[in-house]
Amino acid sequence: MKHAILYITIIAALTGACSKEEQPVASANTGLLDIFTPGSDADPVVRDIYNSHGIWIRTEFASVQELTNGYLEVDALVRVRGAKPLDPALKDEVYAYTNTLLSNVPGAFTKAFFPLEIFYVESYGASWWVYPLKHLGRSRLIISWPNTTIGTIPVADPAKHYYQDSVLTVGVWNIICQSITARMEEPIADFVAAGKTHDGGKAYDQILNAYYADYDIEKYDAAIDELTREGGFLTGAGSRDFRSDLASWIQLLATESSENIQREYLDNSPARAAKYAIVIDFARQHGWDIQAAGNTFRQRRDNP
Repeated sequence: MKHAILYITIIAALTGACSKEEQPVASANTGLLDIFTPGSDADPVVRDIYNSHGIWIRTEFASVQELTNGYLEVDALVRVRGAKPLDPALKDEVYAYTNTLLSNVPGAFTKAFFPLEIFYVESYGASWWVYPLKHLGRSRLIISWPNTTIGTIPVADPAKHYYQDSVLTVGVWNIICQSITARMEEPIADFVAAGKTHDGGKAYDQILNAYYADYDIEKYDAAIDELTREGGFLTGAGSRDFRSDLASWIQLLATESSENIQREYLDNSPARAAKYAIVIDFARQHGWDIQAAGNTFRQRRDNP
């Protein structure tokens, strides 16, 4: 499980944090409702997902600019490098995968915090700049299919792939969680107060610098363990800021059992135990039993 958390830290570093933007609000003047709504001729599955969860699943684009020009962010690098649209024969696969993912989260939560669009593509970028998963602003996620993240597996059963390919699912939740925290109007006060103050990465960077000076992995592991255990963080990167911290918690709870979380993270850290309870309560306030989702994922993952 610690390897999954390390994976999240690496992917988060690659994709980058989003700057805080104004909350997009649809109105007659802006036309945002039309921008983020599938057309009347959209596939019935796409319409159903949009109606139940407020997310537009997109599999086609007329030009790379349409893909890379998100409403709140523009990806100039990939706009130059290019992207390939999804093979039309794979549409049913991505619809099945998406439906399984969203079956674990109620519409009330996704409509409040999830990205407004998920683009499935064959590839995003080219040469050394290929991104199997991309968070573009807080309104759009881009997922390559079949996914090329290191460690992913071939798609055998699209409806079960969410549970079968834990590397992909953890990666997808990572970019979803970036959207969730970016769409929050303000930090959760009790969550912030439950652990040590986020310091912009000062303590974590000191540990990294010490490691690069002597490459003593045992000393590094001990320092990270102390920082996270006493501070109430899951990773060293979580000590940087509220968004990084909460995102790691949501991803963990959505993909891990309560039993494993208790043993691995809570029994030895009162601060983490407090944050865990606060995240559970936050999700429940929006109609989501997040730990039930994590229990289901772990059970289905271990018993295919």
